[in-house]
Formats: sequence, C-alpha cells, structure tokens
Amino acid sequence: MTQPFGQPLGAGEQQGLPIAVPVLPTGDTRVDAALERLQELDQVPIEEHAEVFGDIHARLTSALGDAGPGDGVGS
Repeated sequence: MTQPFGQPLGAGEQQGLPIAVPVLPTGDTRVDAALERLQELDQVPIEEHAEVFGDIHARLTSALGDAGPGDGVGS
C-alpha cells in the first residue's frame, strides 16, 4: 500500500515489514557487537526501537572514544 510522503503507516501495516539489513564485519569486536543489535529490530516492537538505537549509539560512541589515531580503515 502506498502512503503519502510523511504519512506513517497504520499500526497493522507496520507489523511484518522486514527491517534488518545485512551487517558486514568491521574487524572491531565492539563495533560488530553493536551493529548486530540491528538484527533484533525485526523481533522488537516498534515502541522499543528507540531503546535499541540508543544502545547501539552508546556502544559506537564508546568504541569511537577509545579509538586511537592509527585505528580505522586504511590503518
């Protein structure tokens, strides 16, 4: 069903839509663990998605804060 731009789907329409996307390993176990939480979104009620995203954000922020100048892509 097509919705006008900016219009949310109804509660019944939101259920059953796949959300999870493939997550490729980054080589950093903490980043990989945080990104794996994205796979949980299909099993978590929409009302709890903000909590999952908040946890992912906190984990990634922590990993970034601990990163040194030689860490990252191309190092």
